[in-house]
Amino acid sequence: MSVGLLRSISDAISGGSDDDGDVFSYECASCGTEFDRPKTRMIGVRCPNCRSMDVRDASDA
Repeated sequence: MSVGLLRSISDAISGGSDDDGDVFSYECASCGTEFDRPKTRMIGVRCPNCRSMDVRDASDA
């Protein structure tokens, strides 16, 4: 296996790389809270404030 493949597998298991650019910004439609999540954690995104799943991409604003 290549080192790049091993790093990708390791990053996936550990929750991502240390690169701060690998995040999505969200805004909660229910309470307005803005927050970031790693790109690898996009499934089932909930607002950390009110726990709503009604979140939108904040970068479109």
